Amino acid sequence: MQELSKEKLKQISKLKTEKERNSKGRFLIEGVRLCQEALSSDWEVELILFSGEFSESSVGQRLIEEFSKRGIEVFGIKKKEIEKLTDTETPQGIVALVKKKKFTLSKDILKKSSLLLGLDNIRDPGNLGTMIRTADAAGTNGVLLSKGCVELYNPKVIRSTMGSIFHLPVVEGLDLKEVLPEMKVSGFKIFSSEVHQGKDYTKISYPEKICLLIGGESSGISKEVSNLADERIKVPIFGKAESLNASVAAGILLYEMVRNKKGNFLKGET
Repeated sequence: MQELSKEKLKQISKLKTEKERNSKGRFLIEGVRLCQEALSSDWEVELILFSGEFSESSVGQRLIEEFSKRGIEVFGIKKKEIEKLTDTETPQGIVALVKKKKFTLSKDILKKSSLLLGLDNIRDPGNLGTMIRTADAAGTNGVLLSKGCVELYNPKVIRSTMGSIFHLPVVEGLDLKEVLPEMKVSGFKIFSSEVHQGKDYTKISYPEKICLLIGGESSGISKEVSNLADERIKVPIFGKAESLNASVAAGILLYEMVRNKKGNFLKGET
């Protein structure tokens, strides 16, 4: 096990800022779950930092050994130094430095995909991370982020994905007004989730290729983007709540689309 220089630790700690993450093309993850997910993915983990307490645990020993076997550098540092790198109140004692991936919405992806989630101006990190996790669970082919969304590599976003960021492509910084017409040419039907207007989501037969649009809770989907939708849909509100949390609405709609599509497939088989 090598010793980490103070200068190297200083450079790593700068990755807590969005500016430095963008500049270096690297980000930090913390905790056993995220490190395990990164290890089992095809993302490039560059180094591991861990506390003495973590290395003494059975889980810690196994995980550090796995990273070492992969040729990834591992460094033991003080607990207080780990705490400076993390945002959680009780860090688990392990942090990984991961290289960013840049995904693009290529014609090949559009050809192979049948269900995509488009997010417009999602500013809450927890909501964004949860929607990526939900999209992963529902079996979508990817997530599209507009330029107005919170940074994908924000620590709160990463934690909220619970590792799903390593499972499916997330395309950042898109101008949805330009992208959606291209998707339509590729056979996609665009469904815009609206709070107070549109058809009941259960009353629709969904096509083979779908892009579901979800907007931020405060502003919703921008008018210019909403105008490009083939259909506006909503989740009915039966109680007194004004609206649903955006990530909850995304989950309901994605699973209905998957259920409906599978149901239609099975009908075609009989």
